[in-house]
Amino acid sequence: MIKPSVSPNSMSRIRIAILILTAAGLALAAGPAPCAAENAIPVLMTAQQKTAAELDRLDAELKRAAQALGTTGLTGDAARSVLSGLCASFRHAVDCAAVDASGTMVTIEPAAYRPFEGKQIGDQEQVQRALHGQPALSHVFRAVEGFPAADAEHPVTTADGRPLGTVSLLFKPEALLGEIIAPLVQGTPMAIWAMERDGHILYDADTPQVGLNLFTAPIYRPYPGLRNLGRRIAAAPEGKGAYRFRNGPSKEIVRKNACWRSVSLYGTEWRLVAIQVHVGPSGKKRPPSPASPPEAGLASLAANPTLGEALSGGDKTSGLRLLREFYDTAPGLYSVQWIDEAGINRFGYPPENSLTDYDYRLDRSPRNQEILRILDGRIPALFEAPLFEGRTGLFCFRPLFHQGRYMGMVYLIRVR
Repeated sequence: MIKPSVSPNSMSRIRIAILILTAAGLALAAGPAPCAAENAIPVLMTAQQKTAAELDRLDAELKRAAQALGTTGLTGDAARSVLSGLCASFRHAVDCAAVDASGTMVTIEPAAYRPFEGKQIGDQEQVQRALHGQPALSHVFRAVEGFPAADAEHPVTTADGRPLGTVSLLFKPEALLGEIIAPLVQGTPMAIWAMERDGHILYDADTPQVGLNLFTAPIYRPYPGLRNLGRRIAAAPEGKGAYRFRNGPSKEIVRKNACWRSVSLYGTEWRLVAIQVHVGPSGKKRPPSPASPPEAGLASLAANPTLGEALSGGDKTSGLRLLREFYDTAPGLYSVQWIDEAGINRFGYPPENSLTDYDYRLDRSPRNQEILRILDGRIPALFEAPLFEGRTGLFCFRPLFHQGRYMGMVYLIRVR
């Protein structure tokens, strides 16, 4: 293995750099099983934690509103104030309602939904559970308001324990999940979708898929591997697998590696599924291996004035072409990428294994601060780490200069 000439302090920084790349979704923590509980994808774990925290907050606010309505009663200005406050606590809330013991929505906020006051919803399963003293979260269903949504219900009782009815918060799961997931995966080669155990798609960046059922929608019928994996996802709270499906809006069919985790509220479970396009042998004949290893070629790439000129001038097309040419002459590469001097991973090739405009400065964690210090120190680095697919990658960084200006680093990931 090529050893960089760095100080012990620099080697410490390089070890921390491995953790930074893990947080970005390029590599996993050490271990043979990419989706084992102890080394699951950090982005997925963060999504799970943030979603669970939001559901916990929903539970806490519903309890608080139920206690307040137990004092104010279910109707009147005071009850409207309680419901308005509950709705205002959640950007993804549609409306909040007080439901009496007969299952009738007697008070609804905000004002736009007051025409639905008097509607009977007592036959809904989650309302029945709440009327019998158990808080409940529904599956996605078509609400009387006229659209698909989920309903969280909490029983309301007086101070002496006499049941009055329930308090309801109607929301769209795709809005809740989108607020959490979209910022986490932005700029990474990873995506996260979510489903209920019955196969209903709760969230997907490909919005036309939201609301479809994985097991019954025609779009999924040509992909038995996906439906089979969906059954495994429904049956187990966590796991890993792979399937073939189209790549985003394109019609290209690719293999996607998947790892999933779960969150729940009141016994209703959601599955969060992290995916990344698998990049393996393409069958395309590549040029012969260069006489020198890719790590040596990377130093030449970093010193190429044409690359420096393209990157300094914001010419992504030319920069990406040069990265691709390097990739095509070095069999076994996972990717080759560029991090600019400000700590933003601008792009790389192939895009499926590269970060795009991923800004390390937005996460002020100690690890991200460390990689920024490494970049500022202009330190070359070389280390090994497992890739998403479970294979081992060799990471190699080289500083990039153009006309005396430091431009950040180019780096490669080579499959071992």
